[in-house]
Amino acid sequence: MGSAVLPSEEIRAAYLRLSRAFETRDRPAVEDLISFDAYVTGIGSDPQEWWHGPDGVAAYLAHLDELPPFRQEIDLADLVAYACGDTGWAVGRAHLWFDNGTDFVLRTTGVFVIERGHWRVAHWHNSIGIRNEDAIGVSLTTNIQRTERAVRAARPDVETAAAPDGTVTLMFSDIESSTVLLDRLGDTEFMGLLGWHDAIVRDAAREHRGYVVKSQGDGFMIAFPSAAFALRCGSVIQQQLATGYHGMRVRVRIGLHAGEALRHSDDFYGRTVVIAARIADLALGGEILVSELVHELARGLGTFRFGEPRTAHLKGLEGEFRLYPANESPDTSPP
Repeated sequence: MGSAVLPSEEIRAAYLRLSRAFETRDRPAVEDLISFDAYVTGIGSDPQEWWHGPDGVAAYLAHLDELPPFRQEIDLADLVAYACGDTGWAVGRAHLWFDNGTDFVLRTTGVFVIERGHWRVAHWHNSIGIRNEDAIGVSLTTNIQRTERAVRAARPDVETAAAPDGTVTLMFSDIESSTVLLDRLGDTEFMGLLGWHDAIVRDAAREHRGYVVKSQGDGFMIAFPSAAFALRCGSVIQQQLATGYHGMRVRVRIGLHAGEALRHSDDFYGRTVVIAARIADLALGGEILVSELVHELARGLGTFRFGEPRTAHLKGLEGEFRLYPANESPDTSPP
C-alpha cells in the first residue's frame, strides 16, 4: 500500500515561513527552506525566470536585493497543503503592494521534499494571473455563466418580482475559489458549507423581497423589485458569510444590474441578464459590484456608499461599462 495523501500543517507552515522570509529579506531563512540539490527547479512570473540547480537558486536569491520594498497579504483561505510520504505540495496566493505603487496578486505552487530532517522546496512556480480573454482570446465557463446560460435557455418568468413600472434588479453571485474550498474540506464537509451558504442566501433574499430565479451549485440568480432591496440583500449576505464556516473564511462575488422584466424579450435575456452575470464575474471576493444604472438608482437614496468606478469591457457586449463597488449599507434591515 502506498502512502496516503493527507493535509499537512507542517508544509503549510513552511510555505508561510518562506513567504514571510522573502518579504522581510531574511536570506538565511529563505536558504534554509529551499533545496540546493541538483534537482531543484523554479519558474517565475517573468518569461526569463526558469531556474535549475544550485546556480539557479542563487540567481533567484538575488531578488532579495533587487526587489523594491513591498508588503503582502497572504490569502489564508486559499492556502492548501498536502503530504504523501516524504513529498508534499502547497498552493497559495498573496496580494503584494510595492512602494513604487505597483500591486498585483501572486499565485505560488511549491513542491516540498524532506531534506536533512525538515521540509524544503524542490520546485516552485510563481504566476501573475492573466484573464483567459487576454491570454487565449476566449472566456472559460464559471458557475455564474452556467447559471446565466440556464436562465437564458429557460427564460423563466421574473415579472412577478418586478416593480410596478416593470423593472427588475438582477443579482448574480457565486463563491470565490469554491474548488479550493472543496479541496480543503472534502466532499462531505463541502456539502455542509454549500448548505450553510444556500440558507444564508435564500433567507436574505426572502427578507428583501427577492425571487430566486435559478441556483446551480454555488451560483445564484435572484430578482428584486428595486435596486435598494438588492443592495440591502447583498450587504446582508456579505456580512453573514464574513463570520466564516467553522472558522474558514468564505467570500462571494455579487454583481447587480437592472432592466425591464419581459419574459419573451430578446433584449432582456440577451442583454440585461448577460450584463448582470458579466458584472458578477468581474467582482472580487467579498465585493458587491453594480452597473452604472443601479448606481444611479441607489445613489439618491442616501443609504448606500460606493467606491470609485472602474471601466470594464464585458464579453460579448460592445462598448465600455462603468462599474461601482458598493460598500456595506449602514442600514441593511428589510424596509
